Amino acid sequence: MKSLIRASFTAATASLALATSAFAAPSDDPGYVDIGAFLPAAKGEFVEVNLSSALIKFATRLAKTQEPEVAELLGNLKSVRVNVVRLDDNNRADTLGKIEGVRRQLEGSGWAKVVTVREQGSGENVDVHVKQQSDDVIQGLVVTVISKKGEAVFVNIVGNISADKISQVAEKFNIEPLRKLKIQGAKS
Repeated sequence: MKSLIRASFTAATASLALATSAFAAPSDDPGYVDIGAFLPAAKGEFVEVNLSSALIKFATRLAKTQEPEVAELLGNLKSVRVNVVRLDDNNRADTLGKIEGVRRQLEGSGWAKVVTVREQGSGENVDVHVKQQSDDVIQGLVVTVISKKGEAVFVNIVGNISADKISQVAEKFNIEPLRKLKIQGAKS
């Protein structure tokens, strides 16, 4: 599970120029999800990445020659938020409550759950939701992960993006939960 979290985080941050900004997508954007602020653990990992459209455009220009598929995907994004939070006694209930609350909110407001992973042995607990504009265009993507090893991950990608492009980038960067979007999107 830890490798899944690291691979997802590494691919998201590497392909999005490893830059941060204090920017949030407009709350009226259909693909935006406000989960609020996470409390960091007393000790351990806490990562927060917020990429604005200006930083994404910059990353698009950088990626254009080396990674044209990534550049094409990035060109339609408005914002990206990634959080990785180590869980401890101080933040576990609050963080898990937020993630479970967001999952319920998405399912009740027109988002489609396209990937669910629940593995008893490894403790994997992953959901991927999409807000679709049409059969082949996604306005928002939310990935939530609760790890048995004590980490939580939240990713919100906002923009008009093609399910096929997401699956191409996921294949290239080995982001397992997002690989299934092409299959799921094609069935919609």
